[in-house]
Amino acid sequence: MLRRLLYRKPAHGPSHLRHNTAVQRWLVLHQGDNPSTDYYVLPRLQEQGLPVVYKNLDTALPQPGDLAPGTAVVIIRYLNAKWARALRLHRAQLSRVVYFMDDDLLHPRAWAGLPRPYVKKLRKYCHAHTTDIRELATEYWFSTQALRDRYPERAAQLVAPRTLLEDARRLRVRNALPEAPILVFYHGSAAHEAEIAWLQPIVAQVLARCPNVHFELIGAHAVNALYRNLPRTRVVHPMGWANYRGHCRLLDGHIGLAPLLPSTFNAARSHVKAYDIARCRAVGLYAAPGPYQEVIRHGENGLLLDNDPQSWVEALCALAGDPSRLHALRVAAQELLLHPSAEPAPTIDVLRNAPAQIALTRNPAGSGTSRTQRDVYLPAGNTPDSAGRES
Repeated sequence: MLRRLLYRKPAHGPSHLRHNTAVQRWLVLHQGDNPSTDYYVLPRLQEQGLPVVYKNLDTALPQPGDLAPGTAVVIIRYLNAKWARALRLHRAQLSRVVYFMDDDLLHPRAWAGLPRPYVKKLRKYCHAHTTDIRELATEYWFSTQALRDRYPERAAQLVAPRTLLEDARRLRVRNALPEAPILVFYHGSAAHEAEIAWLQPIVAQVLARCPNVHFELIGAHAVNALYRNLPRTRVVHPMGWANYRGHCRLLDGHIGLAPLLPSTFNAARSHVKAYDIARCRAVGLYAAPGPYQEVIRHGENGLLLDNDPQSWVEALCALAGDPSRLHALRVAAQELLLHPSAEPAPTIDVLRNAPAQIALTRNPAGSGTSRTQRDVYLPAGNTPDSAGRES
C-alpha cells in the first residue's frame, strides 16, 4: 500500500509536460471534418493566433516533424495505436497534450442502449486507449459540466460550443402562407435509434391530422424501412459534415425536432443541435429534460417539451396551424446563430509554406486553417455510418 501511494501516477497526465516549452503551433488529431472540431475546438484555437494543422488520425501517418518541439496537440475524441506511439515517442518535447471529449467516451457503463456498431467504435478508439489518454494528456477539455462531474480527477476545462462563423450572417426566413407546406424534420442518426423509433408514431399522427405537414429525416435502410409507409415523408441518405451544412442552408425548414430520451449517455450531451436546427431556418421542439434549457427560452425561440408523445403531437399540430406564430418563432430562433462576440476572432496563419513535418489539407468551417479530408457524417450521432455528429 505504501509503495502504491509513493509511486502512483499523477491523475492529470505526465508531470514533465505540465510546464514545458511555450506553444508555437497546434496539431489537431481527429477523424476528419466534423462538428466536434468546428463547434468546440476551432473557435478556441482561433483565439490563440497560432498556426494550426489538422490531421485525420485514420489516414495520415505520423511524420518525423509533426510533433516538433513547441507543438501542442489536441486529440478530439478518438485515438489510435499509431498516433499513440508517436505521441509517446515525442511527448517530452511537446508543449501540451489536450484530450477533448463531448460525449461520455471513456466509461463503457455509460454506453448502455447505444447501437452495437457505435459501441464497437467506442471500444476501438476510446476504451482501448484509456491508458494512453490518461498517461499522455496534460489537460482535458470537456463540453458539459455533466462530463466534468463524472471525471473530477481529470480537472477538465469546460469548453462551451460556439456557433460557426459562416452562420453569423442572418438567413432570410420566409413567412409560411396559410395551407402552405410545413416541413418538419429530424436530423438524428443511427446513434439515436431510440429517438427515431420514439418519433415514428408521433410523426404518423401529425401527418394524419395535418395535411400541410411534410417530414424529413436522415438515415440508412433501417430508418427508411421504419418510415417509408408514412405519407409525405422523405428519408435522406447520410452525408458528410460539409454537405450537411449546405443541405441545411438550402432546406428552408420550419420545425426541427430534438427529442432526447433518458439515458446515462444522453445526460452528458450539449445543446449544439439547436444551432443545426436554426441553420435550417427552423424553430426547434426540444426535450425539456436536457441541455437545451441553456439556450432555449420556451415560447420565445423554441419550445421545451416533456417526453410525453402526445405533447409533441399537439405542439406540432398547433404550430402547423398557426403560420404567424410559427414565423415569429423561426425568426427568433435565428438569434441563436449570431456570433456571441462583435470582435472578430484572431486569424490563424494559413500554412502555405509549411515545414516538412506539416501536411497541408483543406479548410474547416469558417476558418483559414488547414484541414484533413472529411468523415462520413450522419448528424447527431457517431456510428461508423455517422462519424461526424456527436452531440
